[in-house]
Amino acid sequence: MKPEYRTSPSYKFVTIYFLVIPIFCVLGFLIVSSYFYDDELVTNWKMTFAGEDQTFHTGEATDFQLFLENEFGEAMNSASISVVFDRPETVHQIERTLHPLQNGLYETEVIFSIPGQWIAMIEAKEGNLVYRNQVIFQVDGEIISDVDRDPSDQFNLDQPLPDDIELLLDQMTNFSR
Repeated sequence: MKPEYRTSPSYKFVTIYFLVIPIFCVLGFLIVSSYFYDDELVTNWKMTFAGEDQTFHTGEATDFQLFLENEFGEAMNSASISVVFDRPETVHQIERTLHPLQNGLYETEVIFSIPGQWIAMIEAKEGNLVYRNQVIFQVDGEIISDVDRDPSDQFNLDQPLPDDIELLLDQMTNFSR
């Protein structure tokens, strides 16, 4: 009979099995869970529209400004703020990012193509905190031709138009559809 030799278990296998595999499992779980992590909606931040008493005009590059403060009344300078400009009854969907200037003041530039009441739907994010609000404002002027419109304005004269815009178009003599 041959003598039996016992071999000791390989420590490499044990190390891989008990250390490396659990580390990869934890990392995978963290990556997957962070992908599904929801933002938390906050309602105690304060947004102030800087152009509240202002009337905007069509065809002009307009500075759209607002102030953002946290729940303690402190200016927020590191939030990411996006805005979508639209006018009820027409489709524009002008999307912009506001850039921080100073003391909680943020700004972007936009060109409005038709007069009427507009709405800006605003979303401010800081970390996983999200604040959403709207601003309603007035735009005066005439309908602007498509070559002079904001490049991201989705408005066109082929879409169904409200009566007030149809009336303006009928009154314009030098406007070609």
